[in-house]
Amino acid sequence: MPAVLSKHSIIAGLLASSLSFAPHVLANTDDTGIEGDTALSSEKPHIPEPMVFDLVRPLGVQQGEAEVNALMLHNLSESHTEWAPEFEIGLLDDLALELELPFENSRIEAYKVALQGTWGSLLNRRAIHGWQLIGYYNRERHTYTFDALYILGLRLGSRFSSLSMMGLRRDDLNADGAFVGLFNTSGFYDFSQQVTLGLEMNTEFHANGKWNYLLMPQLHYDFASHTTLQLGAGVTKDHNRKPEFMTGLRLIYAF
Repeated sequence: MPAVLSKHSIIAGLLASSLSFAPHVLANTDDTGIEGDTALSSEKPHIPEPMVFDLVRPLGVQQGEAEVNALMLHNLSESHTEWAPEFEIGLLDDLALELELPFENSRIEAYKVALQGTWGSLLNRRAIHGWQLIGYYNRERHTYTFDALYILGLRLGSRFSSLSMMGLRRDDLNADGAFVGLFNTSGFYDFSQQVTLGLEMNTEFHANGKWNYLLMPQLHYDFASHTTLQLGAGVTKDHNRKPEFMTGLRLIYAF
């Protein structure tokens, strides 16, 4: 990976990745089609939100908007469960804050704080982009981790859309820490007013050549105008380990 990437090259790369999810490119790109689910990456254009690596409220958030949600991931191969309650709120227009408590089984594993901003729309409002900063404190290892991400959402038609995130993680802010490359991308199909289908892939690339990924097909279902359930089942793999199967769910209430 080059040491320095221009803003235009980053946007172009993410656009190319996002377009790979669409069977047709930028066809019928207005927002008059199927609405999709309540859990959104952005409202204008309408783009759903990934289940595992979610956003801090939608891009283009309004001041005072708030959300509570809980994510649960269960590793079928190792029989352990990770889960995390979250609170998200729009501090200002286009600026949102998240507080999260990641658990492993019944033990609080870390404290997490995230801040997300919106830069604006692109491609005649068919796309939107922004940024996300995430800080973690691991209670067991007593280490601090920091993520910086660029976000791009793209409406590919009346039913198809995608969301991509690319950035870096510093896995320990001390001198012993290393940088990790992050690339996450998701494609969505708005099946009906209540149901959205998605495919999410989260990847990490380490400086020593190791990598890992999570591939999670998912279904989003709206129970009501402010309540959504996301369900998924997929596979995760570290560089030198066998694939492991995971199931997940996220329950979301926005107000």
